[in-house]
Amino acid sequence: MEQRWGERLPVNVPVRVSAHAFFVRGGRLTDLSVSGAHLAVDLDLRLSSRIQIAVVLPYRSKYQAPAIHGYVTRRYRDGFGIEWCQFAPAAIGELLRSAVRHPYAFPRRSAAPPMIRPRTAGSLLKHSR
Repeated sequence: MEQRWGERLPVNVPVRVSAHAFFVRGGRLTDLSVSGAHLAVDLDLRLSSRIQIAVVLPYRSKYQAPAIHGYVTRRYRDGFGIEWCQFAPAAIGELLRSAVRHPYAFPRRSAAPPMIRPRTAGSLLKHSR
């Protein structure tokens, strides 16, 4: 059952994720709403752990990037479900307005093509040993 406070928009926003002091990793927000987001990051996060997400802006230094606090609510195969500590943070509101006005500015990466086994693969050969 989906229980969302707002519409989820597909985006592709680069972010920096900080789970605790002195540990920062790059990631991407792939879905965004006023109450949370889907975060794709190569990081092992626990459920209910508090994180800080800084939106990477191309023409600003990393110290001027808006920071949003949230916590991990779900774990998926390709990332995590994040809920914001504050409902509709200002930086998220700006990102959502921008994504609605300019949907082409936030292209979503397509999924990798499925692996296709060649006909000469071992188990598919007629006389494999």
